[in-house]
Amino acid sequence: MYNDFVIYPRYMGLPVIPSRSAFTELEQCGISLCDVAEILEYGFDCGSGRRKKDVIEKCIWRGNKTLKVVVVNAYNNFYRTGCWLIIHAGVF
Repeated sequence: MYNDFVIYPRYMGLPVIPSRSAFTELEQCGISLCDVAEILEYGFDCGSGRRKKDVIEKCIWRGNKTLKVVVVNAYNNFYRTGCWLIIHAGVF
């Protein structure tokens, strides 16, 4: 079994994988998976409300825009490993 996430960037040792809806949001906003890893690594906490324990919401400023990413610590059954699942991405 191929167990290495070659195409996915990592955050805290786990691959960052988009959900189906988040993939569409990333595409519409022009945010790459490498940008998501950078936002998670260097961004600031921009939680607008209470989230569950394993949910991280981070933002970063790019010019006059703010990029926002929300990820949850999840388990990938196909690769049988933990991962960060992108559940929302946006630009405002």
